[in-house]
Amino acid sequence: MRIIKFIVPLLILSVFSCKNNRTDLTKVNHDDFKTIHPNFTLSSSAVDHGILLDAFKCEEKVNGVENSIPLSWKNVPEGTKSLAVVMYHYPKKDDKTEINSYLLLWNISPEITEIPYKMAKSGTWYMGANKDGNAISYTSPCSQGKGKHTYIIALYALAETPSSLPTHHSVEVDYNVFMNAIGKTKIIDRTTLTFIDTK
Repeated sequence: MRIIKFIVPLLILSVFSCKNNRTDLTKVNHDDFKTIHPNFTLSSSAVDHGILLDAFKCEEKVNGVENSIPLSWKNVPEGTKSLAVVMYHYPKKDDKTEINSYLLLWNISPEITEIPYKMAKSGTWYMGANKDGNAISYTSPCSQGKGKHTYIIALYALAETPSSLPTHHSVEVDYNVFMNAIGKTKIIDRTTLTFIDTK
């Protein structure tokens, strides 16, 4: 009886411990958002006719950091006070219960119209965690499975910088934290760039 009494509390503790450590995917999702201003567009010289060029795949890590994709945009809507960028991918096709994020940027001035290649961490804005959550960095697509892998880069025009996000780079800002913060902010518009990485 003594052994049983000892084991049961441990099992209960283990169950609660696992539950508390599990991070549920945010319920904030703007995949169905229709761009309000059709001339508000996002592009990249790394993408040709919807396909990611080989030169921008599987970037080499240097001190845990990878070279970021070049981005440019135009016609930021009037009233925008801050821009934010997220790049993401659903690893399981047609299943949105799992998501990987590759780029998280916020507090971008609406006066800025581009982020050159390798420069995502070098501006006056802030960057969050990479795909693995272990460094402040961009993660370049490096799909291992055969077939087409779709990636989405979303550019948000916001009425303000999300107040819950830090005013510095932070590895603590992952996709969930980022999207929950965006969800509490007035979105003036959202435009996207979708591309495919093929094997």
